[in-house]
Amino acid sequence: MNYIGIDIGGTNIKIGLVSEDYQLISISKFPTPNDIITVLFDEIKRFLNETHIVGIGVGVAGLVDANGVVIESPNIPSLNKIPLASIIREKFSIKTIVENDATVATIGEANFGEGRGTNKFTLLTLGTGIGGGFYNQGKVLDIPMEVGHMTINYQGKLCSCGNNGCLEMYASGRAIRDSLIEKIEDGESSQAKYLYEGNFYKIKSEDVYRLALEGDNLARQVIKEAGKALGAGLANIINIFCPEKIILTGGLSKAKNIYTETAINEAKKRSLKGLNLNIEIVQSQLIDSGGVLGAVFLLRNQ
Repeated sequence: MNYIGIDIGGTNIKIGLVSEDYQLISISKFPTPNDIITVLFDEIKRFLNETHIVGIGVGVAGLVDANGVVIESPNIPSLNKIPLASIIREKFSIKTIVENDATVATIGEANFGEGRGTNKFTLLTLGTGIGGGFYNQGKVLDIPMEVGHMTINYQGKLCSCGNNGCLEMYASGRAIRDSLIEKIEDGESSQAKYLYEGNFYKIKSEDVYRLALEGDNLARQVIKEAGKALGAGLANIINIFCPEKIILTGGLSKAKNIYTETAINEAKKRSLKGLNLNIEIVQSQLIDSGGVLGAVFLLRNQ
């Protein structure tokens, strides 16, 4: 018996085939398309043609209710109000659950990753947006943990959620990309101007990080600014929850030099000294697979 785990993010979708003993048999990753439902159906059909599937677990970047309806996904608005669990269940007649992507990633870390053996930890998913999960004494707490939408600048940039000054407007992959583009538009110099045949509006956050490592001063400045903003968010989490560990996952967490190092240093400066002494801030080893494994684990252990 095999299971399908799906992790739907604002930038990429990961779909994995998982065995009964939680071995990852295969996994694919591709950009999040406009017509998500059609692509998901095609991928699920492909797995069904290859092997016997007994369940499908899905994580989605956004608010999801107890029935698997995507209430709101600021970075994937095409899924807003979509009853994703029932659509998949009715199409394929297979047990299906849908949950927030950070929640299933937290479950994945607790059972297969950096969270094993830890009583209390916080997970942050760093990608197009920023999500979070909080694990305490054997379970993920049933709280939204929309850490990307904590306000760090009450008169700041307008977020897609409708609020001003959200953390992900300053520290996410989208924020990094938009910040560099804005600075180039204002006349500042960067090698990014020559990417994509001069159409720098096509740059991605990973391009910015690569240029920063290659010595591009503007790219380094943008990455550091994002890291400081993330550090402010981490300090708030430390001051409120005081976890034993903070686990960073998602594609942007791979930017260990400059971005996460700056964030960790900033968090230590900003958080209360009596709370931050023994907290570990670590990078996940399950960046592409944690959500997939966690979605299947949740499916089988509801």
